[in-house]
Amino acid sequence: MATEIKQKEIQEIKSLTERYATNTSLVAALLATITFAAAFTLPGGFSNDPSDAGLPIFARKAAFQVFLISDTIAMCSSLAVAFLCVLTTWEDLEFLLNYRKTTSPLMWCAYAATSLAFGTGLFTVMAPKNLWLAIIILLVCIILPFLSKIIGDWPMIMLRVRVGRLFRPDLVPTI
Repeated sequence: MATEIKQKEIQEIKSLTERYATNTSLVAALLATITFAAAFTLPGGFSNDPSDAGLPIFARKAAFQVFLISDTIAMCSSLAVAFLCVLTTWEDLEFLLNYRKTTSPLMWCAYAATSLAFGTGLFTVMAPKNLWLAIIILLVCIILPFLSKIIGDWPMIMLRVRVGRLFRPDLVPTI
């Protein structure tokens, strides 16, 4: 009876993790596609000036450089998650238990970096004409990933506050 229950729990964990991996790989592939496209359709476009032909117009602007860095981080993080999804073996229970612990931070990093890339891309283009709007958009893009992380983790934060030292967050993803 106990072995039967344990096997049922293992199957349930595998099923939940497989569903998580499917959804995660889909989102990771979409983020990789978006960030790849953004790298080649740069904000402001390319220069037609003979001395700078083919170079991005805003190449020397700090906001544009942050755009490139955050876009690269987003693409690399999402590709890492997609790669981990491909490597997933559904038979190794220990791997499955650690899988979410590894991919969740990478997905959040990709999400935050994509949001920052979007904000800095718009800031680069809009700041010369409408600085106040560019600043508001950038602030929203910076705050949103952190706010969503706090909202998503809020039940865990409250549980930790209520239970205190007895709470073991490492066990929660396995439930």
